[in-house]
Amino acid sequence: MNYTRILVFGAHPDDEIRMAGTMAKLSAQGVQVVVAIFTNGSEGYPHPKMRDQIVELRRKEMAACDEVLGIARRIAFDIPDMGLVNTKETLKRCIQAIREVRPEAIFTHGPVDRHRDHVATHDLSVEATWHAGQPVATELGSPWKTPHLFYYKATEGLALPSIVFDVSKTAHKRPEALATQESQQVLFGRTKAQFLEEAQRMNEAGERHTERFWITDRTELSDFPPIS
Repeated sequence: MNYTRILVFGAHPDDEIRMAGTMAKLSAQGVQVVVAIFTNGSEGYPHPKMRDQIVELRRKEMAACDEVLGIARRIAFDIPDMGLVNTKETLKRCIQAIREVRPEAIFTHGPVDRHRDHVATHDLSVEATWHAGQPVATELGSPWKTPHLFYYKATEGLALPSIVFDVSKTAHKRPEALATQESQQVLFGRTKAQFLEEAQRMNEAGERHTERFWITDRTELSDFPPIS
């Protein structure tokens, strides 16, 4: 993998943590990791009393996650939860983000999901990846064709080739990142302390861990993959 910049799309704050080991590994290798989150987490409050604070809480949790994973930049579209729709305005914001970052690879949600925001994230990011490379809407920046597009989740039942990426040395970063998402731990069913204990155990165990990415039909490989 010879990337210098990657762009990861997520529907909600914390969706991107699914590929935490990969982001941490690439960041440590000098790759610029940029994360773009569509929604602001406004409906992610497990208790009614948290309603007025949840957006700010999740903003702080994203910043803490960035520190853990080495995320260089985070783009926030700040759309309310459950309200993400593939409109012209949002599509153009997505195109602009791609043209600003100019990534060699984009990672996003697959199409198989029950949550409306997740499905909309798939639709927007895949469409914007194509539009960003076309000579259209050039007020949004110079066209940029992203060479590779991958799914990192929501692919159940799809017959797509995949890459199994070794993250043995950074796999512990996933529970460490989840530990920063304190407002969501009722949903996760685990506490901050439990996540940190898992991270320590994984870091000390020296076991092999991998993360899987699915190659979309928008990705063209220029050569046969090497034998590993």
